[in-house]
Amino acid sequence: MDFTPAGNNLKKIVYSIAGPEQRDFVSIAFGWKKIVGNLLTERSSIKKLENGVLFVSVSNNVWMQELILRKFQIMKDIKSILNVQLSDIVFFMKSETKRKFRKKNG
Repeated sequence: MDFTPAGNNLKKIVYSIAGPEQRDFVSIAFGWKKIVGNLLTERSSIKKLENGVLFVSVSNNVWMQELILRKFQIMKDIKSILNVQLSDIVFFMKSETKRKFRKKNG
């Protein structure tokens, strides 16, 4: 009996669900860790790909600066490793929207 790694089957399922219009986005999402490394992967997340522009949220301004400094290398790596051509990458701060609940008096 031959075993196929579950990760390969899951990737195939995700690609088929996403369809051809989301193929580049899915490829970048799967390859982000390989492109930027473990540390930056933990501090950033891919939000969307629209008209060749990749939108990435970042946990704070220090990591945003690091990603901005590496932006053109990231774009080059995405092209060479994932075969996805980007026109730009937009980095923005992750919004912290936490709801605060008040205790009722009485």
